[in-house]
Amino acid sequence: MQLVRMMFAFLLVACTSARAGDMPELATLLSLFSANAADDGRIRLNWTLDQQSPTIVKFRIYRGYEEFGNFSVLTEVTFHAELEHADYLYQDTSAIPGVTYYYKLAAQGQLNESIFPVVISAAVPLGVQLGEQVEQDPVLILPGAKLRLYMRKAGHLVVTRTMPEMKTLLDGDLAAGVYEIDSSASKQTLTIKLDGQFEKSVAWPLQ
Repeated sequence: MQLVRMMFAFLLVACTSARAGDMPELATLLSLFSANAADDGRIRLNWTLDQQSPTIVKFRIYRGYEEFGNFSVLTEVTFHAELEHADYLYQDTSAIPGVTYYYKLAAQGQLNESIFPVVISAAVPLGVQLGEQVEQDPVLILPGAKLRLYMRKAGHLVVTRTMPEMKTLLDGDLAAGVYEIDSSASKQTLTIKLDGQFEKSVAWPLQ
């Protein structure tokens, strides 16, 4: 198991609504929130509360592709109200190897939500050849049967197929994330350009 990032902090969290005084408090102490890339290709998320608020109903995990980018709800986890101190675990089985994911944790009440001010990240190692690519390139063609692109940050992306025939497959502004490209050719050479600053030719399928 590879420890990607572990953050220890005693963080007091409270509802941040303009009418917070009218709502139940979600205060609690988070002592651990960590992400680990496991050998089975999953990302294990662990968190521990030193103190639990009885007003919490459940937890919500958010996942994104950038530390300060857009996050979407990944899952919700049941709150163990009967325990004074509790350890929680969630395994992200949808993580794609080679993609760095960022996670945030929120406590949910009946009417409100409090997000802990901590962002952690993890990535399942690729462990395969990337052809002409470097694993830290800002745009990466991922191994696999489908033609998929991984953008580490938002930008204007142009993907052109130069072989077997010239064709523009993608041209537009994209957020960070994973995108599947529709291409009928089984073997092809692609030219990838990002923001006029990054350009690379890649043969696909990857060898």
